[in-house]
Amino acid sequence: MPTALSLPFLTDDHLSLLNEAEAFATSRLTALARQMEEGGPHTNRDVRQILSETGWLGLLIDTEDGGLNLGHTAKTLVLQAVSRVSPAAGATLQASILGSAPIAEYGSEEMRRKLLPEIAAGRCWPSIAVTDPERGSHILGLEATARPSGGQYILEGEKVLVGNAAIADVHCVVVRTGKPGDRHSLTAFLVEQDTPGVDIVPAPVNGLRGFSVDTLRLTRVCVPETNMIGELGDGLDVAQLASVVYGRLNLAAVALGIHQRMLDETTQRVSTRKRRDGHLADLPTVRHRVAEMQHHLMTAELAAYHAARLLDQGKACDPWLHNAKLTAHRAGAASSEHAKQLYGGHAARIGEPIEQLRRDFDLIHAPAGPDDLQLIRLAESVLGPHHPQWSAEHAVRRARRAPHAA
Repeated sequence: MPTALSLPFLTDDHLSLLNEAEAFATSRLTALARQMEEGGPHTNRDVRQILSETGWLGLLIDTEDGGLNLGHTAKTLVLQAVSRVSPAAGATLQASILGSAPIAEYGSEEMRRKLLPEIAAGRCWPSIAVTDPERGSHILGLEATARPSGGQYILEGEKVLVGNAAIADVHCVVVRTGKPGDRHSLTAFLVEQDTPGVDIVPAPVNGLRGFSVDTLRLTRVCVPETNMIGELGDGLDVAQLASVVYGRLNLAAVALGIHQRMLDETTQRVSTRKRRDGHLADLPTVRHRVAEMQHHLMTAELAAYHAARLLDQGKACDPWLHNAKLTAHRAGAASSEHAKQLYGGHAARIGEPIEQLRRDFDLIHAPAGPDDLQLIRLAESVLGPHHPQWSAEHAVRRARRAPHAA
């Protein structure tokens, strides 16, 4: 559960949802989490089925589209609770919440009516595919392309590190449709998994076992013009809004869950590990490290829930979203190091919970931009160049839809 300092951000409804999420994660995911870890690098499909029952893919989807529309604070609570029990399950849930963002924010009315109720019901799982193999965070340098052909577009290229690639039904793919480097050179398309030419290439990683982070290969994939998400040239906007408004906070929430579990496991160990006439927890140096871990967790929670609250209030808060991701990773990494010191050689022993958690946590760094990218954005917020804030754009789009939701 979030520490007491986070409670000012939470309503009674939030606390009720938190209790529900914690109970669900404990009862439905504990055994599965062990199975996923024991299975080594692989894609687990049971976790999709279990999470589909919750309706949590629709946490941010409007009620008129079949969703819960509970907001970013609620989403953060759920992701933290799930990730505390199963980091891989938390990563799976957040990846398709992120994947729904392009459809919810930029999709046509027809696309929204068709897909959002299916996503909210857990019957359709989306992914978002932006990163090219050699381009990393340089979005305007994308090499994957789409060219028009008689009322269709033909997509070619590869996308790497695609969360939920192997379990997704639809992929929101950002490709180049114009001159390289031009701000309006990118366009987003909806690509159904069973479209000819769509292939998933396994690319296992060393943590989050059971979570698919694979490669999406597109070979002469034909999609109709109606599958365009937004307008021609909107691809950068689609990718940036999804990454900043949804991705940063999603990853911060997963990091919080893993961080909390690291503290839980470490506290249990030092409190029960015998040493002479007492336990490790009796040593001042040990108590100091545990206090540091608690401090780091409290700091990261405040950063994340403050950013979530600002989003829910419709405030322009991009720097706070960058800060939430940065703080969650830095704080968790610091606590991971303290845990390693307290576990000694056991921190590297396969089968120890702390070894898994440290390995899982490492994979929270790169998605939605590594620490250096967050620092670049924070520097720009102070020194310039100043950019329009994606959180403000998100608020405007949400306000436009509000009369329909009412």
